[in-house]
Amino acid sequence: MLPLDLTFVVLSVSLRAVDSVHLPPFPGSKLEGAFGRALYDLACTQPQRETCQGCPLRAICPYGLTYAPQRPDTLAVASLSTPPRPVVFRVAYGAPQELEPGEVLTFGMVVIGHAAAQLAYLLAALREVGVRGLGRTRGRLELTEIRSVQPYTGEQTVLLRGAELGVNLFPLVLGLADLPPVSGSSLSLALNSPLHLKVDGQMAQHLHFPVLVRALQRRISNLEQLYGGGQSAGADFSRLPLLAREIETVAQETHPVSQLRKGSRPQQKTIMDGLVGSVEYRGELPPFSSLLRYGEQLGVGKWAHFGAGRYTLKGTP
Repeated sequence: MLPLDLTFVVLSVSLRAVDSVHLPPFPGSKLEGAFGRALYDLACTQPQRETCQGCPLRAICPYGLTYAPQRPDTLAVASLSTPPRPVVFRVAYGAPQELEPGEVLTFGMVVIGHAAAQLAYLLAALREVGVRGLGRTRGRLELTEIRSVQPYTGEQTVLLRGAELGVNLFPLVLGLADLPPVSGSSLSLALNSPLHLKVDGQMAQHLHFPVLVRALQRRISNLEQLYGGGQSAGADFSRLPLLAREIETVAQETHPVSQLRKGSRPQQKTIMDGLVGSVEYRGELPPFSSLLRYGEQLGVGKWAHFGAGRYTLKGTP
């Protein structure tokens, strides 16, 4: 088992449409972009700068810490060039969404490790997410409620409600001890949003267990070293991939999907692609329990901070 000391907070956010809102099949990048702009407007004290690079307040700025985190020299994984963000969106993937005035959009956001110290700013930014409008027609939405939830027990607490001034800054903080163990000899992964993992520079079409474990190990250990206790620094990263070779891929029923993502500028266009469906594994799974559960909450693969690479686990004895 990889040593991990990483906490996180799971938020459930509800917005009510004021206008008609037209969202794409995977609205994660739209929500993430709107949240980033709102947080920047709230937190940045030097808006004349074009980037966070060189800003003397970057290390204490809520926007700099969450949207432009710096890679510390002490990070054990030398191959990491761009630090992962400590904020992950959890959004529904499927058909385009057409919200009429009065209908509610609900999505999740996970705040990882030390970033939870910025919760007051994050909640304030979430309140502003729908003010400027979202989607093709820039339809406006207003905040109805933000809850902190425990996804495995159903426990929850209200942090912010509508236009009320009162804010609860004591969310449910989850860690390794709160993640239910993976037991049994069979496990199914339901891929809820496009999963993009690379093998030899190409998107993996076959999700063999070692491919998944290496990606999970890389992402979770990076997050743990950046925003957690750093226990995984110096750990043996070769042991679990070796054990993963003994896990059999019993069935894979997946298909590729893709979506054009447009940036804030006309020339900024990206094809977001990945696999959705299900994969079933069989073997000695408990050694991978913590990685699999953290990945279930924090996502894995490319564009995970947008809400890509989301999966749920289903085990059998």
